[in-house]
Amino acid sequence: MKQIKIARAGYILISVLFYISGIGCLIVPDISPKAAAMAAGIILIAYGIIKITGYLSHDLYCLAFQYDFACGLFLIVLGIVVLAIGSKFNGNLLSGLGFLILMDSLLGIQTSMDAKKFGLAKWFVILASSILSGTLGVVLIVMNTQMIAGCSLLAEGFMRQYIVQCTVYLSPRPEPDEGESDNEETNG
Repeated sequence: MKQIKIARAGYILISVLFYISGIGCLIVPDISPKAAAMAAGIILIAYGIIKITGYLSHDLYCLAFQYDFACGLFLIVLGIVVLAIGSKFNGNLLSGLGFLILMDSLLGIQTSMDAKKFGLAKWFVILASSILSGTLGVVLIVMNTQMIAGCSLLAEGFMRQYIVQCTVYLSPRPEPDEGESDNEETNG
């Protein structure tokens, strides 16, 4: 139970970092590439550690963390690479961010489908936020601007936070949402 609390809190912390980074991209669009690379590397490593922690926790539904071991390792390695070669990425850092957001969003879409099978009433919000985040990730890959990066990070932060808050329970399986019968809860 302690490990799942840590993982859940870690995901919420990462979401907050995404919010702060997104707002930072919108407010300070001319941030130095070296500072951006350093911040990105640290956040990637932290996100990777949190993903692995989540994967190793005992989540009731096994939805939020189901793909997180390999993703976590990838993010840690990528974070180390970004820290090591930093500003040599030049304009590619934003495109790389777009690809990461797109990939995470595609996994979010898959999580929403699994949540629907489990009978979670809010699966469609996970789906909608994943589609929005993924769309912004694609736009970021193509247009590569700080403004789109900021919006993408805000959408990614919301998607991650919502997925964790809807699918990671710290106690026994929750009661069905108001207005749902037990039949709707089990049959989706």
